[in-house]
Amino acid sequence: MTYTTGIKYTAYDIHGRGVPELYHVDELEAILKRLSTKELYDGFEKTTREGKPDSYAPHAINASLAKIPDSEIIDLLPVLKKCFPGLMFRISGNFIYGPGDSIDEHTNSNDPSDVLYITYATGKSKFSYRFSLEDNFTDTKDVVNGITLRAFELTSREPYTFHKVECESGYRVSIGLRYVNTSPTI
Repeated sequence: MTYTTGIKYTAYDIHGRGVPELYHVDELEAILKRLSTKELYDGFEKTTREGKPDSYAPHAINASLAKIPDSEIIDLLPVLKKCFPGLMFRISGNFIYGPGDSIDEHTNSNDPSDVLYITYATGKSKFSYRFSLEDNFTDTKDVVNGITLRAFELTSREPYTFHKVECESGYRVSIGLRYVNTSPTI
């Protein structure tokens, strides 16, 4: 994993193939910051799932978070295209986590691709991953009041990228992109 900071955002290169470069950081940050409030979180549809944990599950069995409505994502889409001009992508997740929210370990093995997670957090939160159940988790902390990018690969077979999210305090906006990169990476 490569960790980059000091360029107005923080980037984690989990798969070792580079992180797509983010242009127009301030514009994207302003939108994500607007979405990361208690008032919006309280008004969004909540998802709560509970069950027996299964690390190999394609989606988290246990989850507590809110879905950002499609109307907000429609407004965000042109900005994402402007910010990542070298990517062909589709949005695969649009969530906001509140204090104490989380999703447990899962693989997304039903949707293999290169992935870019874009987050904006107002408090303490993290994304953790590992490539084997025998490994310890590697924690990657979100920047508070800033953008964090994470690039990694999801596979339909081992080795998987097992991953989970925990939001201890504040609010964490997360936008997932499944992408093909057509430009240089940082």
